[in-house]
Amino acid sequence: MKMRLWLWCISFVFLCCCGIQNGFAYKIPPVEMELKGEGFIVSIPHEAGIENVAFNVNRNRPFKAFEQGEFSGRVSTETNNRWIVEIKRRLREDDTIYIWTDVQFNKNRFRSMSSPIMVSEVPSGVIAINEIVHDKKPVVITTETPPAIDPRNDICEPTLTIIRNRNACRGELIFEENFNGNELNATRWRYEVRMPLDIADAEFVLYDTNAEVTNGMLKIEPRIWGNDNPDADIRRGNLNLGVRCTAYQNSDIECRRQAFGRVVLPPILTARINTKHAFSFKYGRVEVRAKLPQGDWLFPLLLLEPLANLYGQQAYASGQMRIAFIRSNLNLQTSGGIEMGGRVLYGGAVLRPEASYRNTFMVNTTRDAHFGETFHIYSLTWDDQRLSFEVDGQKYGSIDGGFAQHEMGHNYAWTNGNHMAPLDQEFFITLGVAAGGHGDFSDDCLSKPWANTSPKAALNFWRDRGNWKSTWTNPSLMVDYVRVYAI
Repeated sequence: MKMRLWLWCISFVFLCCCGIQNGFAYKIPPVEMELKGEGFIVSIPHEAGIENVAFNVNRNRPFKAFEQGEFSGRVSTETNNRWIVEIKRRLREDDTIYIWTDVQFNKNRFRSMSSPIMVSEVPSGVIAINEIVHDKKPVVITTETPPAIDPRNDICEPTLTIIRNRNACRGELIFEENFNGNELNATRWRYEVRMPLDIADAEFVLYDTNAEVTNGMLKIEPRIWGNDNPDADIRRGNLNLGVRCTAYQNSDIECRRQAFGRVVLPPILTARINTKHAFSFKYGRVEVRAKLPQGDWLFPLLLLEPLANLYGQQAYASGQMRIAFIRSNLNLQTSGGIEMGGRVLYGGAVLRPEASYRNTFMVNTTRDAHFGETFHIYSLTWDDQRLSFEVDGQKYGSIDGGFAQHEMGHNYAWTNGNHMAPLDQEFFITLGVAAGGHGDFSDDCLSKPWANTSPKAALNFWRDRGNWKSTWTNPSLMVDYVRVYAI
């Protein structure tokens, strides 16, 4: 019986990958690719019996299944003996392209994964583009409105994921941002314009509207107050954000500040954006391709934050998830010799504000190079049992739920939720850069110019800028894309 089942499985796999129709085996040929102007073309040769062809394409992320790609296009007419889809997206030399192909051949459907293609190795002139006649142009696909995969013979599998106002299928791409165009897409993202609340971990920043979108990238670059010109002094002046302020809890603190004595204006101007008004979800897989900031006392904000704060607003009562986090210092150690700088990547949950508890629900991995040296793909999978973390497709840790039963679980309201409480509600996406603060840099860090409990913490940070500002050679957070999948 086992042998018979084994032979049946082999036959089934063969039929799916190649297919047999009337004694003839069809195998999808390798996909060919050509760079073309502001985009690129993918194609396969025509063969009698092909009725339509679809391509699904990802940049810098392998497919884990036959799922919708970053770019998707189906064509029902061959052109000059080839099935061609043109994609309007400029590629970089360091991009790697992953493709899977769907072909309807003699009424049957076949799928095949292609080998990864390095853009730097793509030859020119693979396809005779100039020979394409004008009345039979290739299908042109953009990243803004990619067509859905042909649903024929596909089954929508149930998903654990819950999305605001609609249902999803397992493996479905439920959110995607590629930062095309010349400005932030206001239907998806909103700026936070505020100063952090003066609580146990407030950052030393003013969040404003100084993000940039260019060349398919989000760029958030922190700047020193007044660009540190001789007349700039955070110990003088008045700051009032007025109607632009997006205060969360206390407008007196978040929107207005008068500098006097130990109270100073925010030393750093930066940006923080979120999808709170447009997109939130419960359980899923989040992927962010990003280049993290480099510079002392900076840190990136790649976060999931609670939509409704069901367990309370203050002291992380409703939790925060960090898709990826580093202390961006080029060199940072504790007095005990523990490495804490930008070569150490963290992912996890923040459930208390104190710096001494910040790593309780974090996992980490260390590399030889600073994580701000190049782009990496950071991934968080969040389900009803645990959080799991990957970088560039390699898992480096997971955190089981049961936070209410943990000794650090200080909020009794969590016992009213499920195993993942307080991480059992809808969360939205936040991106940004911050600096300093009372919670993310332990007082045990060597050369740290402020103490977390000091009322002069921000002022002492500012006074030390002669030491740290020279390290801000690449302080920007660069984000290539953000994607969320149903699980």
